[in-house]
Amino acid sequence: MRTTFDDVGDPDGVPVVYLHGGGDSRLSRHPDDAIAAGLGIRLVAVDRCGPAVPGRTLISFARDAVALLDELEIGRFGVVGWSAGGPHALALAARAPDRVARAVLVASMPPPDRVGDVARDVQLVMRLSRASERLGAQALERWGARPTPPTGAPSTDDAYARGRVESFRCGGRWLARELAYLGRPWGFGLEDVRAPVGLWWGEHDSVTPVAIGRDYAERLPDARLTVVDAGHQVLFSRWREILADAAPRTDR
Repeated sequence: MRTTFDDVGDPDGVPVVYLHGGGDSRLSRHPDDAIAAGLGIRLVAVDRCGPAVPGRTLISFARDAVALLDELEIGRFGVVGWSAGGPHALALAARAPDRVARAVLVASMPPPDRVGDVARDVQLVMRLSRASERLGAQALERWGARPTPPTGAPSTDDAYARGRVESFRCGGRWLARELAYLGRPWGFGLEDVRAPVGLWWGEHDSVTPVAIGRDYAERLPDARLTVVDAGHQVLFSRWREILADAAPRTDR
């Protein structure tokens, strides 16, 4: 798998894979990895950013992620997907049901039939990226040069900003390609996701509104929605709770 990842937290802990959002990177997480260690979690934060991977889809990413976890000798694991990482977490759960014990979606992008629920500027760049990867990448690179929104704390603000810089270090084509395939049929159905799924949404999320979380709660076979007083960046303020929710239960 042509990617970069961080393997942090408790090296002997229960494995949890973290999949970042669009325009973000493995660094777009709470910067205190002692939180994962304190929860007894081995956190594997995997990049999708970097040089665009020819032919990448949700399914091919899931296959490559499983290969990476095989190399790390990780069997069953939990997975967290934030924003555009959410569909990638679902793809892992659908394609590796014997490996994914739990999944957590945080302010996730929706299935293709609910793309109309996301912010209008996101819809526009998704359409542009489907029409022209080059033009989509140019628009995304201009967006990526803007300051990141506040997260609620200086330390996580800094982490968010560093993650954004890393995301666009090789340009925006990877993200244009990703947004294009997220708006097309995914290659699996929500009914294929058998693992329990935790859904975390900010009540004031204007990027991926809470209506998307409610739709997932209705359509996934085993899902529980938690709505908190936050916006799209809910990941940073609720990091400890989200990781705890994603950890495979040792008593099962």
